[in-house]
Amino acid sequence: MTETTEQLALGRQKIVEDLRVLLTDSEEMLRLAAVVPGEGLDALRERLRTHVDSVQTALADAQSSAQRRYRSATLQTERYVRENPWQSLGIAAGVGFLVGLLAAR
Repeated sequence: MTETTEQLALGRQKIVEDLRVLLTDSEEMLRLAAVVPGEGLDALRERLRTHVDSVQTALADAQSSAQRRYRSATLQTERYVRENPWQSLGIAAGVGFLVGLLAAR
């Protein structure tokens, strides 16, 4: 597994974990809302708000990271094609041939 793939897997795992905590706290808040007046409910709301902010930050970070990687891959691919036009053409022809073989089946 490459470092990027590992980072994506860990990021995805962290987001899922944060969403589970958010769901658990939301359920607890709903359960206690009818029974606990004022102070306890305010503390629970604050915990819920903290988790929501954490999840939003994690999603924003994941999105910006994905955009940076996409731009980097695009630039590297463009650079490779400009530096190696004949190899790029050969690779494209080979891929096209394989896709044609698979489509013909």
